[in-house]
Amino acid sequence: MANPGTTVAGITVAALLGVGAMAWQAADTAPENRTAAITSSSSPGASQPGQPGTPQAPVTPTAPAVPAGSGSGKRVVYSVGQSTVWLVDVTGGQEQVLRWYKVVAGTVPIPAGSYRVDTKSVGPQRAGDGLTISHTVIIGKANGYTLGFSGTETPLEQVAALYAGSAAPSSTSTRKPTGASTRPSTTKVPKNAGVRETAADGRAMYEFADVGSPVIVVP
Repeated sequence: MANPGTTVAGITVAALLGVGAMAWQAADTAPENRTAAITSSSSPGASQPGQPGTPQAPVTPTAPAVPAGSGSGKRVVYSVGQSTVWLVDVTGGQEQVLRWYKVVAGTVPIPAGSYRVDTKSVGPQRAGDGLTISHTVIIGKANGYTLGFSGTETPLEQVAALYAGSAAPSSTSTRKPTGASTRPSTTKVPKNAGVRETAADGRAMYEFADVGSPVIVVP
C-alpha cells in the first residue's frame, strides 16, 4: 500500500510541472516576452574563460556599424560580405541595434536588395541541406530558390564546413553535428539560399520581424 504522504507529494510535483509547462507555453507567445527573446545572448563571444575559481564578467563585443545604404527605421539588415545580421529598432526617434550576430550563408547568396518578410514558421523541420531548422523567416524567391533565414542547433562552424564539402569529423571527436545529415562528406549539399543562424539568433529574428517587415540585404 502506498504511503499517503508520498502519494500527495507526487501529485503536488506533477501539478507544479503541469503549471510550469503551461506558463512556458504562455510566455513563449506573450508579446512582452519578445524583447527578452530578441536581446538575450545577443552578440557573438558572450564570455571569455578566466582563471579557475575567478568569476568573470561577460564580455560584450561592440556592435559593428550598420552598413551605409541599408535604409532607415525598424528593419533587419543582412550583409552578405560580413556574414552579419543586425536587428535595428527605433526608440525616441533614434535607431538602436537590438541584436547583431554572425551567420552562415547558403550555397547560393541572397542577392542584394530590399525585401519584406513573406512568411514565418516555427518548425522544427528538416531542410534540404540535411539540417534540422526552426524559426524560419522567408523573404521571397529568386532564380528558383527560396530566400530566408532559420536557426539551427548545429554549430555554425560545422554548417560552414558542410557547405564547403569538408564536413568530416574532427580529430578530437566523432560526434555527429546536432541535426546534421549523416550523408558522407563527399556528397554535395543541394544548392540553397537559406541563411543559417544559431538557435537563439533564429528565434530573435523570428520575434523581431513581423510579416511585412523590411529586410535589407547589402553586399
